Parts: sequence; structure tokens; C-alpha cells
Amino acid sequence: MHESPEIEGLEQLRDVHVAALNDGDADAWAECFAADAVQMPPNMPANVGIDVIREWSRGFLGAFNAEFSLDPTEAVEAGPDWVIESGAYEIALTPNGGEGEPLRDHGKYITVYQREGERWKMARDIWNSDVPLPAQT
Repeated sequence: MHESPEIEGLEQLRDVHVAALNDGDADAWAECFAADAVQMPPNMPANVGIDVIREWSRGFLGAFNAEFSLDPTEAVEAGPDWVIESGAYEIALTPNGGEGEPLRDHGKYITVYQREGERWKMARDIWNSDVPLPAQT
């Protein structure tokens, strides 16, 4: 995806986001978010505010080793300080301790970025799996 000069810094933030997940660094991941950000993981309540996002991230990355990638397909400027991005993700989660098969998922996401000074932060982040839920018995 080609980014306009006005939103060029998003690639750097995206790289930090992906690296933090792959390195298991919950604090670095949380720092990608604005102070009042909302993170909306699938099948659970939203995480509101950077402190809640950080705490949730520590639990999530404390339970799994992640292999994560993003494939942004569209970024739309929604004003001088806002960008809405959509794309696809892939993730494999291996339980910490290495026992068990990795959980593999792929799906789509929308992230709303907000410029804070010279830097971009994630203001809203939502992702949804394309993998069907197991049948209920």
C-alpha cells in the first residue's frame, strides 16, 4: 500500500505494533495507543484507555507467543489528524511453555489513527476473525 506524505509515519507505528506483538512486549504494544484509545478484541468487551489496554495486553502476551502480521489495504485520511485504515491480519498463538499446537487465525481489521504532535497513535482498533466459530453442541 502506498501512503501519502501526510500519513507516511503510519508505517513506522505499524512496524512497532507488529514487532511488539511478535516480541511479546505488552508495554511497547500499549504505547502504540492514544491515552483514551479503545481496543475491541473479538468475543470480549472493549478495552478502554491505555492502562486497561496495557493490562489486557500483558495477560494476552503472558499466555501466548505470537507470530503476527498485518496487510494494510486501504488508508483514508479523515482530516489533517485522522486516518482510517483497513486490512487483513494473520496470527499464530503458541501457548507459553511451548506445549500444544498453535492457534491460527486470520481476519480483517480497522484501525483509526490520531496524530499527536508529530507522531501517530492508534485511537481505535478492532479486529474480527474470518475463521468460523466451532459449532455449539
